[in-house]
Amino acid sequence: MPTTDFQQIIASPVASYDEGLRFFMGQGTLNETLRRVAKDLESHAIDYSVIGAVALNNHGYRRFTEDIDLLLTKEGLEKFRNELIGLGYRPAFEGATKKFRTTEENVTVEIITSGEFPGDGKPKPVVFPNPSES
Repeated sequence: MPTTDFQQIIASPVASYDEGLRFFMGQGTLNETLRRVAKDLESHAIDYSVIGAVALNNHGYRRFTEDIDLLLTKEGLEKFRNELIGLGYRPAFEGATKKFRTTEENVTVEIITSGEFPGDGKPKPVVFPNPSES
């Protein structure tokens, strides 16, 4: 059975809608790919957490997504690169270090490493305007 390119699926409004329905039922290309990714990570002893829209869906917050987001340690990311690139995974683009694609389905797998923070990692104070000073 030929594999359908996931990027082609999400480029089509009709096909992406059908894929979204299958995704919400725990089926479809994205869920099948996630099962394989999890199996590959576990067989290579790479600890991971699923994050992003896929995780939200597991907790009842329905969001369609176009990728699989994972949380790995820096060591886990290095092990992923060393052991899985070329064995079902490839960089999403030349020079990519944390964004990959599955070679079979062409699903994007984006990795966030533990300890990363947006920006400089320092919390920014939230300042609310005082209505009496307007």
